[in-house]
Amino acid sequence: MHSKLVKRKLEYLYDNKDEFFDNHDDELVDDWRESHTDDWILTDDGQVCKVLHRGVFENGNKYIRTILGSYPIRDSIQITGGIADDIYRFTKKPTQARHKRKNEKSPNGREIIFAKYVANGMPPEQAYLRIYKTNDSKYSKNASASLLKTKRVKKLISEETKKILGEVGIDEEYLLLKTKDIIDNYDARDSDKLRALEMMMKIAGMFPNDKKTESLTVFQGFTKEQLQQLDGPNIKAVGHAEKDIS
Repeated sequence: MHSKLVKRKLEYLYDNKDEFFDNHDDELVDDWRESHTDDWILTDDGQVCKVLHRGVFENGNKYIRTILGSYPIRDSIQITGGIADDIYRFTKKPTQARHKRKNEKSPNGREIIFAKYVANGMPPEQAYLRIYKTNDSKYSKNASASLLKTKRVKKLISEETKKILGEVGIDEEYLLLKTKDIIDNYDARDSDKLRALEMMMKIAGMFPNDKKTESLTVFQGFTKEQLQQLDGPNIKAVGHAEKDIS
């Protein structure tokens, strides 16, 4: 739940329906285009807020004002995103990604679930559609890509990936040793050796223009012994994450 002071009154933004109904007994308007002043509405990314004002332009077109901003009432417009700095400014773009929240470093509940889905192998776009309840596939593709670029979500995915790897006995030392085995293996393909060497050199900081990274790949449906055969033909990678390390 988030809030903003508007005309000396605290207005609220709820993360989802469940959070809203935990605090209110009011009815919820699912289609915000049919709402009126003081109605609680469901936004296009699954949040809940109040219509502070429903008005009419001089040309007869209608609009509503919320703590997310002001929006013309049109089918092409979507209400999404975080609390607006200026609620009187009209949002003309159909999308306003919620994960672009300024000055927020802590992930919210849906971002935590999004990271868990991605770490377990679900495509980011599909994970976004499932969590944020939007029907716009183009929007979800762009929004999920932007979400993956945020530091807080990268960190979440890395932590969740480590947890999954730990459950099958794989840690950083194990991965580094397997990479070394590829380099030292006389029968390994040259392309595999070059990739392994490049990874080791990046971790060692030998590329000054690149950040040090550690790569973690999640494998599903295999025992620890099977996972040790990393270059086997039947291994199926279902997720991948990278994070910066000091």
